[in-house]
Amino acid sequence: MHEVLRALNRLQSDGLVSRYAIGGAIGAAFYIAAAQTEDVDAFVFLPPDSSGLVSLSPVYEALLQMGGVAERECVRFGAWPLQILTDASDLIREAIEQAREVAFEMIPTRIFRAEHLCAIALQTGRSKDYLRVTMFLEQNAVDRVELRAILARFGLIERAGRLEGIL
Repeated sequence: MHEVLRALNRLQSDGLVSRYAIGGAIGAAFYIAAAQTEDVDAFVFLPPDSSGLVSLSPVYEALLQMGGVAERECVRFGAWPLQILTDASDLIREAIEQAREVAFEMIPTRIFRAEHLCAIALQTGRSKDYLRVTMFLEQNAVDRVELRAILARFGLIERAGRLEGIL
């Protein structure tokens, strides 16, 4: 994991991404005993490009130069595949902007707030995502008032209906 975090921090310091935050199961693991995962999901803001096109090619090239190994849609550092995802929705943009700065074994990193992790999980809507949200709620690892506000802001209240009794 150390190599992945160092690579993400270097991408940011080198200006290849303007900001990043970790989501998915790894992000959730900072709050709850999350399910096992096989990769690190890093969501990024790319710096503005004069052409207006979005390309992850420079990011992946830099990761390979840092010693990563290409593997399907990921770049592996040691045991950890790193998947780079863009700020493809307003919810993800807000989650990156409001991410928490934390340290993982002395390495600074950014992770999505618990409320954004839950909202994104509900937006994704897979069974395992609903299970993760349930775990956040049952373990009181999320601010329910803030979560409701985010869900309302992004039109996800109806998706949370399956969790009515605990939300």
